[in-house]
This record gives sequence, C-alpha cells and structure tokens, in this order.
Amino acid sequence: MIVLDTSVISAFSQIGRFALLQEIIRRIGVKAVIPQTVEEEIIFPEAISSLSKNGGWIDVKTVHDYKEYLFSLHEGESGVIALAKKYGWIAALDDLDARKIARKEQIKITGTLGIIKIGYELCPIKDKKELKNIIGDLGKAGFFMTHDIAQGILDTEKHNNK
Repeated sequence: MIVLDTSVISAFSQIGRFALLQEIIRRIGVKAVIPQTVEEEIIFPEAISSLSKNGGWIDVKTVHDYKEYLFSLHEGESGVIALAKKYGWIAALDDLDARKIARKEQIKITGTLGIIKIGYELCPIKDKKELKNIIGDLGKAGFFMTHDIAQGILDTEKHNNK
C-alpha cells in the first residue's frame, strides 16, 4: 500500500495528470490509500471521484493515532504518517518536515517527484520530452523543487521499452 498525502494528489491534479498517478500506482502493483484526514482536504473533483466510496481506486482508512504529530504537521500529513507507521506502508509526502518525521519513525517515503521518476522508469511517461513537460508544469503550478532534484529526475533512465 502507498498512503497518499494531499500534496501528491494536488500536484497531479493541478497539472491535469491525475490519471497518470493512477496508472503509475497500478504499474507498481500497490493499492492507494488515504487517511480520512487527507479526504477532508481534497478539493479536486477527479480526486474526489477516485475515492473508493465513490467507486474509485483510492481507499479511505480511518486513523485515530495521528494527533501526536500535530505539534509540527497538518492533519493530512499527520494522518499519512500514522497510517503508514501502523501498517508498515509507504508514505507519499512532499513536505520537508513531514518527511523528516517519517524518516525518524522509520517509514519508507516517496513523494510527487519520486512517483514521477517511477512513472518514467516504468513507461507510463513515454519519453524525456513528456518527463520534461511534467517537471515544467509542476514548477509553473508552484511545486517547489531545486534545480538539482529536477535534473536528477530528468537524468533517470527507463527500465524497459514498453
């Protein structure tokens, strides 16, 4: 399972590539889940319609033990960390403070850019031009990434040629 934070859902939605998120997650062979604390933050219609209770592909799980993280994180991030920790799932987080806490809790993490990198490696992102466009669109949408991180993603090699 991969526990998605609002930031990941929003990033893919803002650049009009929410279906790409679904395809990448399908290709890596895991199920997507969010805590109810993230469900309450979702504003994009395609994300709302993707929730399992609406017939979609993202399961919503109730999490109760997230409040210990609220001293420095939002409810969504806190719920992601608590759920990932409880079940040993991967947390998809972009916020630096949330990632630091997840590492401290020994939770496996990724984020929007990590998912995009996997998407290129596994081929739903067909070529370097499309990858560059996605990175550019994220930047235009206000997604923060250093030049080095963006370049590292652009230097990724495909794993196969499907």
